[in-house]
Amino acid sequence: MPRIRQEGKRFGGLAAGCFAAATVYGFGIVMNKGYAFGFLIVLLVVVLGLYVAFTGFMSSREALRAQATSPAPTEPVQTTEVVQATELPDEPTPTPTGASLVLPTPLPGITVTLTAAVLPDETEAPPETASTEPPPPSPTSPPPAQPTDTPPSLVQPPTVAPPSPEYQFRLGGPPGGDPAYPNCCYIFGTVRNAAGSPLEGVAVKAFNEWNDLPPAITKGGGEAGQYNIPIGHDAVTWYVVVVDATGTPISTQVPVNFDLDAAGGYRVDWQRTY
Repeated sequence: MPRIRQEGKRFGGLAAGCFAAATVYGFGIVMNKGYAFGFLIVLLVVVLGLYVAFTGFMSSREALRAQATSPAPTEPVQTTEVVQATELPDEPTPTPTGASLVLPTPLPGITVTLTAAVLPDETEAPPETASTEPPPPSPTSPPPAQPTDTPPSLVQPPTVAPPSPEYQFRLGGPPGGDPAYPNCCYIFGTVRNAAGSPLEGVAVKAFNEWNDLPPAITKGGGEAGQYNIPIGHDAVTWYVVVVDATGTPISTQVPVNFDLDAAGGYRVDWQRTY
């Protein structure tokens, strides 16, 4: 600022000297009143021009001073983030190569240099694939057993024993009256084994709702297996059955409808079931 003031004083003195020289020159040339008024106008124009020139000069100086003292605009610093990959222990470390870039700035004598680090491309190793080949057999291991075709075994069904009969004796033939029987009022017959042979010592019993006769025992010898049970003359229904020594029935009961007019004797034969 002091320097600017000195320049202004110097310019003002110059303007005053010019004004004085012009005044003397005017008065020396123009001596009459007719030219005095014209000279005054020219002098005012000269002073106004000097004033305008001085004002423009001062404004340009102030602008240059302000531009010189103002701080230079700062540009954003570009930063490059470098990501380092994990290095394998058996591979050499790649050496990055740098590239520099010089940028001009509005201020003379000041440059900005940006350096970027270029890393080489890392190639990933392909993953190892597991081998699908089967391992070789051990020389000491035995060979695997080969399946043999075994015919299916036949399953025999269990032998089911025939059910044992409920009674030891059954009818040996259809019961009925025998008109040729010579004697009157008998129930008779023959008891045989399963093979058809006469049995001796078998007890056969007859009863009805009014009478319970003692059992008759089959005979032996020439009349082996035969029995005879005497009954009355009344026309009633008798029940004939084979019993054991305790009197328990060992055969079914066979009904006999006795009718003397039809026959004097009724045959009932028995056969052992086993």
